[in-house]
Amino acid sequence: MLLKLVRRYWLATAGTMCVLVVIVAATIVLGQNAVSRLAEVSAREKAHLFATYLQGSPASLDALLTGLTRDPDSEAEVTRLASMAGIANFTVFDPAGNEAFSLHSDRHAWLMRERPGGTVAGDRLNAELLADTGSWTKFEAPRAGTVNVVVPLDRDARRVGYLSVSSDVAALVGDFVLIVRKSIGGLLLVIGAFIGIPVFMVLQRKRRIEQANERIDFLANYDPLTHLLNRRRMQQETDRILATSRATREAMAFWLLDLEGMAEINSANGQEAGDEVLRTVASRLLGVVERHDLISRIGADDFVLLQRHIVGSSSIEALAKRIVEAVHVPVEIGSRTFHPRLRMGLALVPDHGRTFTHLVRHAELALTVDKSSNSGDYTIFDVSLDEEAHRRREIEKRIRKALESDGFELFYQPIVSGSDRTPLGFEALIRLPDGQGQYISPAAFIPIAEARGYIKPIGNWVIQEAIRQIALWPDHLTISVNLSAVQFRDGDLVEIIEQALRTSGVDGRRLEIEIVESLLLERSDLILDQLKALKAIGVSIAMDDFGTGYSSLGYLWRFPFDKVKIDQSFMVAFEQGEPNVPQILETIISLAHHMQMRVTTEGVETKAQMELLSDLRCDALQGYYFGRPAPADRVASELLQSLPKKHPSSSDSGRPKLLYG
Repeated sequence: MLLKLVRRYWLATAGTMCVLVVIVAATIVLGQNAVSRLAEVSAREKAHLFATYLQGSPASLDALLTGLTRDPDSEAEVTRLASMAGIANFTVFDPAGNEAFSLHSDRHAWLMRERPGGTVAGDRLNAELLADTGSWTKFEAPRAGTVNVVVPLDRDARRVGYLSVSSDVAALVGDFVLIVRKSIGGLLLVIGAFIGIPVFMVLQRKRRIEQANERIDFLANYDPLTHLLNRRRMQQETDRILATSRATREAMAFWLLDLEGMAEINSANGQEAGDEVLRTVASRLLGVVERHDLISRIGADDFVLLQRHIVGSSSIEALAKRIVEAVHVPVEIGSRTFHPRLRMGLALVPDHGRTFTHLVRHAELALTVDKSSNSGDYTIFDVSLDEEAHRRREIEKRIRKALESDGFELFYQPIVSGSDRTPLGFEALIRLPDGQGQYISPAAFIPIAEARGYIKPIGNWVIQEAIRQIALWPDHLTISVNLSAVQFRDGDLVEIIEQALRTSGVDGRRLEIEIVESLLLERSDLILDQLKALKAIGVSIAMDDFGTGYSSLGYLWRFPFDKVKIDQSFMVAFEQGEPNVPQILETIISLAHHMQMRVTTEGVETKAQMELLSDLRCDALQGYYFGRPAPADRVASELLQSLPKKHPSSSDSGRPKLLYG
């Protein structure tokens, strides 16, 4: 942490170190001066004390000055006192400045040993010292641990000689230097505490502020979950590139990608699983785009991609292929497997817009068409889509209004017995009035309702209304209702149906729900649990549109179906003379009967179709041959007239009387 701060704030660190160096250097200089001053004071004091001693011992001083009547014991005493005072050597000069006595000579120490009587090396004081008649002390800077001090020797106001004292201050200087070093160390610690800690705290606070600013900047420009550009930054970068493309005439493609099924993943597996899927998809998208392309997450499950430098449709097709191959790989999270799927719409630059706003709007239109058409990997915007978008907006308004004001209607198509054509029940089919006396086709408004999230409330209304209506008709009649995968998503379907049955007083056996096999491709356990709960209350379950799509036989034994509904495409194929249609129908009906399931065939419109299915022992028939979907009031009036009567059998010539048509 500290190293990172030092690296980041090297200039401030260097300034602080310079200050510390200056302080240390100044402290050392001051310490050296203090040591020199201390040595000088100590040497002066020793010299004055020794001079005072000699002046107070006239006999000893005269003996040293003249060399006469020297007493060895007296000389030894003087030498001993000098040694005790820390004086390494002393020299006595006569009034003329000539050397009279020296304890020993440094110049000749290698020639002679120290002996009583001292030595005389012939040294002489300079004339300047001799000319100074006052009281003075001459000091020589320390050299090799020794300090030299010269003082005059006076007696009765008369100068009788001079004393040069060499004091050994090495030990004193060493002790003082040690004290100074410790003081400097303590000073540095104090300085470090008073300067370093506040500086560290300031740097740390500054770093936290910078980190906060970096985080703010990141959140302002990037999506925190996927680390892709966010919508604001994407718009800025896109508009910047588009502005330059006017001059460069660069061709680009603006992609809008929608990740399907995220609501179901979050609901069934939790937000963390959904977030991990989003991160994985974002990482995969980053892996397939070029370095100069832009990619962003602009919604909960929406991504945009600006593909640059495209060369015709081949560049678009190649990127679409890479995206599908990378993103549509299953995602493993723990023990769970998810199958991400993208829907893609795109607009071209400059043909479909030169601003981010226009490109998003046109790509959204293309994406909407792509979701509803399921025609390929992607859809490119076309001018005609503007009209389609207006139509879709109008239909959506109708859907919202119908939900708010109970504006939907149910039509009922009869389902008759395959053996005697007596009514068995009805299939409830939703209709949306267009406000002009006509109806909007379910094929038109159901995809819009699915895309805009209206399917569940619509499906709940259909369940409640169909059960309410069948309660008004004879007890032996049933009602069949188509369910969407969305109605299973929240796990409350069983509760909704039970509530509707209780409210209308209808037995569960009179309700049949129809599901398509694509519903079973994912989350089969969740759906299976709800299907079993519905069977437990008597509800019949039918697989709708059997024979199309995957038509996996595994679904027939894995899910508790009571009936299969053969898709009307078989009747179309039979009418067109396609070979083997009767044999395929016979196989399906026989298989279902062996698995204790009933069979209903849709799309019966001719007598030949009816006779074929009757011969194959199909349990129930449905189609225009027996009646078109009609409102409840018309069904009731014609049904009451038809119930007492038997319809003509297949052997009768002529067409059977329609229940209504």
